[in-house]
Amino acid sequence: MVVLEILKELAKEWRIWLLLVSLVGATLMLGFSYEEDDAGDIALTTNLEDRMGIDFTGGTRLLLAMDTDAEGDEQLELADQVRDVLEVRVQQFGLPDPNIRTVDIGGGNHRIQVEVGATNQTQIQELIEQEGTFEARMPIWVDESVDFTLSETHTFTRSNGEIEVEESGETYSEGERFELEGRDFKYINDTEDRAVLEVVTYDGSDIQDVLTGDASLSESAPYEFQFPIVLSNDAAQHKSAVAQNYDVSIGDGGWLQHPNTNEYARMNLYVDDERESDLRMSGVFQEQVLTQSSISGGGETREDASQQMENLQAILQSGSLPVPVEIETITTLSSALGDDFMRASILSIIASLIAVGLLVTIRYQDPRIAAPIVLTGAAEVYIILGFWFTTMGTLSLSAIAGIIAAVGTGVDDQIIIADESDREVIQSWTEKMKRAFFVIFTAAASTIGAMTPILYPGLMSMLIAMAGIGLLMYNYYSRGSNSHLVAIGVFSVLIGSFIFSMDPSGAAMSTIHDFAWTTILGILIGITITRPAFAKVLEKMND
Repeated sequence: MVVLEILKELAKEWRIWLLLVSLVGATLMLGFSYEEDDAGDIALTTNLEDRMGIDFTGGTRLLLAMDTDAEGDEQLELADQVRDVLEVRVQQFGLPDPNIRTVDIGGGNHRIQVEVGATNQTQIQELIEQEGTFEARMPIWVDESVDFTLSETHTFTRSNGEIEVEESGETYSEGERFELEGRDFKYINDTEDRAVLEVVTYDGSDIQDVLTGDASLSESAPYEFQFPIVLSNDAAQHKSAVAQNYDVSIGDGGWLQHPNTNEYARMNLYVDDERESDLRMSGVFQEQVLTQSSISGGGETREDASQQMENLQAILQSGSLPVPVEIETITTLSSALGDDFMRASILSIIASLIAVGLLVTIRYQDPRIAAPIVLTGAAEVYIILGFWFTTMGTLSLSAIAGIIAAVGTGVDDQIIIADESDREVIQSWTEKMKRAFFVIFTAAASTIGAMTPILYPGLMSMLIAMAGIGLLMYNYYSRGSNSHLVAIGVFSVLIGSFIFSMDPSGAAMSTIHDFAWTTILGILIGITITRPAFAKVLEKMND
């Protein structure tokens, strides 16, 4: 009967309802369902499967070397640039659980380590090793001679397998590049009928945005894709100037054609000087300066077309690498140990909760206090899994460590609440909880403050130095002589300046980012949801 009375009283408390609603929400986010595996067995699955890190699912680790003579700080700067490009490229391609960082191997040499939760090495190598130089070129056919106009008119003359630019008298052979009015041209080849040149209409540096949300991919053969891009105004004007050199077809959509022929002048798209696809150019580019253009292509299957589209989008969004890279080592991280890691992680969390329950029972000689502590700790873990690891977080080993740390912090807070509830000096329950939660919030702020430098070391070093300067200025303008403030201020400035001079980067500690985020989130869930609910349960038990 006592238990029923307590439950009735708790049913009137909004803090308890907040906890229950959070648990229901976490259950919905986890999305429990039954699915049939490859062996025909029915297994329980959740949305966590899509958010598991490389520790549990397996993947690929690559060590990249740069093709450069740079050394020391110059090589480090290049490595950071390569890392930034690859981060965008891998994320845009959608490879799971990416982790890219710069590695110092000593002697002023640096490498880039790439880890992704995928095992298709061919696909990963193609994406990583591509330098990513993109060009869109329009062809120019030269029978004997042809005039080509940008802001000025240039005459190309074909003779003995070479092309001469009459205005400068320069001659070029197959495969050579040259420049006119700041624009690149390339002599592609020479056949019996004509010589083929190509003018670079725009390149990767001219692309300001890739509108991936507007991409289209055909559902049936032929499998073709298309997505729009946004060009700089200068590139759009240049494309319009190039378009003036072609005829416009009549009656079939108004496409650009080679002069005096019925053949379309198709724009060729190149990545690392290899043609990926081509597309027809509308005659509207002669009439208007349009900053939006389209990229198209296709594949033999819908999967091939989709992969080619994603690869091209990733290349265009990341840009080209500052220097070529080559793979020194590539290792497949087996998922065979993933089940063992997951089993060990689950057992660690359960064991920590059981250990807490036993120790609290021994400490208070009352299982009625231990039970709510264990249950609220388990609820905290469940809420973290449901709301964080099904949306933004990656469930890795460091994240599991963060969960265990959050459980430990929660138990500390609940013991503080339990100890305060036993005090006889202060009779008011409200006063007891004020004392308890003052300690809890202070401890939470301290822990969050300790985790933040892991995520943003550079920013924190600046804040520490600024806080030290603030203390010194306060002591000076208040005409005080507090030696403690001076000492703390000077120490803060020195520490902040030293850390900032080391040029720290959040990427350097990326392997424990999951630990920091999970610990912070666990603390926030605790002080807003589970701790107040536990305090209310304890209050009703003591009534």
